[in-house]
Amino acid sequence: MERYQADPVRLYDLMNSFLVHCPKCEGSAEISVPLPFDYKNAILKCNSCHYSEKATDLVRYKPAGKAKCHQCLEFLNLSTIEGYKTIPSYVNLTCKYCKTINMVSQNWESYVEKYHESGIVDPAFGLPLWYQDTVKGNNLWAYNLRHLTEIKNYVKATLRERTTDKFKMTMVEKLPDFIKFAKNREEVLKAIERMLIHT
Repeated sequence: MERYQADPVRLYDLMNSFLVHCPKCEGSAEISVPLPFDYKNAILKCNSCHYSEKATDLVRYKPAGKAKCHQCLEFLNLSTIEGYKTIPSYVNLTCKYCKTINMVSQNWESYVEKYHESGIVDPAFGLPLWYQDTVKGNNLWAYNLRHLTEIKNYVKATLRERTTDKFKMTMVEKLPDFIKFAKNREEVLKAIERMLIHT
C-alpha cells in the first residue's frame, strides 16, 4: 500500500515557474515569476532556441473612458484603436456616423497583450502549458515539473492522508474528481508519463 504524505502545497506555491511552448520554435520554455502574482515582471527563456522575452515587452496602452465626435457629438468607437507600446499624445479616429476625423487624446490605461487569452495557458504571457494531456475527455495539466510530480505522487498513492495545516485546502485536495477517482488511476498515470517523456 502506497501512502501519500507530503508537505501541504497550495496551487499558489507552484505559480513561480511555468513550463510552456516557446512562441518562436514551439520548444519548451520556462517562465520565471520573481514574486507571487508579479506576472508583469515575468521573464521567458526558451530551452531550445534560447529566445527570451520580458512580460513588460507585452504592455500596451489603450484609451480609457469615452470620447465624442467634435462634429456630430456621437460617441466614437474607441475599441477600434489598437494598443500602443507607448502612450501617444493623440490618435486620429474617424467617426462612423459623419466620417469626421477626430484627434483623440484620452486617458490611457495599460494592459498586457498576451499570446492567448484563453485555454490552458500561463497567466503571464498566455502561452500553452508544456504539461497537458487528455484523460477521458478531461484536461490534465501542470504548471511545472514540481506541480506534475506532486499530482503523480498523489494519484499513485492508494492511501491519501489529509494534512492538518493552517491552509483550508491544499492543491491536491482541490484536484478535479477525474484525477482523484481510483478507477482513473492507471490512465492518469499513463498521461503523466507521456508528459514526462517530453521533459
